[in-house]
Amino acid sequence: ARQLLHASNERMAEKANPLESPVCVTGASGFLGSCLVKALLDKGYTVHGTVRSLNDNGKYDYLRNLDGASKRLKLFEADLLKKGSFQKAIEGTRCVFHTASPFFFKDGTRDNLVKPALEGTENVLQSVAAVKSVECVVVTSSTAAVYVNHNTESIDPKKVYTEKDWSDVKSMEENKSWYPLSKTLAEKRAAELAAKAASYRIVCMNPTLIFGPMLQPNLNTSNAAVLAFINGTRKEIPNSAKTVVDVRDVADAHIKAYENEEAKGRYLLIAESVTWTTLCEDIKSALVAIDKKDKVASVPTKLSSEILKGGFGAPPPHHTLFDCSKAKDLGVKFRLSKEMILETVKSLRQHKHIE
Repeated sequence: ARQLLHASNERMAEKANPLESPVCVTGASGFLGSCLVKALLDKGYTVHGTVRSLNDNGKYDYLRNLDGASKRLKLFEADLLKKGSFQKAIEGTRCVFHTASPFFFKDGTRDNLVKPALEGTENVLQSVAAVKSVECVVVTSSTAAVYVNHNTESIDPKKVYTEKDWSDVKSMEENKSWYPLSKTLAEKRAAELAAKAASYRIVCMNPTLIFGPMLQPNLNTSNAAVLAFINGTRKEIPNSAKTVVDVRDVADAHIKAYENEEAKGRYLLIAESVTWTTLCEDIKSALVAIDKKDKVASVPTKLSSEILKGGFGAPPPHHTLFDCSKAKDLGVKFRLSKEMILETVKSLRQHKHIE
């Protein structure tokens, strides 16, 4: 009886301290993935991170050089389309943060966006089901799975988006809107597989366009949008508003979802909706703050006369309305655009995207 009580107490102590067991981050080298790895290491976690190749010639040194990484970060090679390739990374972990999924719009196809997102999710969750140690899976979905509907004439500009909303699959198919379709189908599939396995708690995070400091030296899709207003690529300011969120807050939300055993279902992650005009003003302020006043003149001041058709949230030029009270109840605090744009611009300079 004493042995049983001791074993029970041990299990309770282990359950009370999530730091005792490693966690896995898929897509560890990505914009969000690397920020999540850093946040986990900072909290004292041991992290298994997946990357595409370990023959990287120092490509992932920005991960290996993080505080705590030498003792508590182990990188594993895994491919979204290779069955079983995540198994080693997941073995022995208590939580899997599945952030790996392609994110780009240019030259997007069903094959290079929808297929890897869907098959990658199936691949990861099949390994999770086979590994009995995993108690929680936190999937990085997107607002692209919440508010995309290309039938814009049918959308009420005053609609308030919540976790109950889903993007319109038919309109995404018809408009070849492959990235939002990939996130929508992958999230739905993750929920189905988790319900079928019934062995772990699943939480889906739905962040909007993510800005903020980047650890990785290569330019990611969302921060490239900021750079386009600095390097002369963008000549006019789009006549629309955009929902935004800081990468650090998204990483924090992922961790809180794991650490709070009551967390379940979807979590909408939006800090605010801002016009591109406001974002351009934030970019100018950031350039002044990093002593790059000479670049301010490159930031466009002319507002485009074209009102885009939209399809992502409220039809332009309206602001998308949203309710993120569920995330706030989880303890997530959102930074506003001015701060996230400043850190984005600092990163762009640090990684020499701004000379």
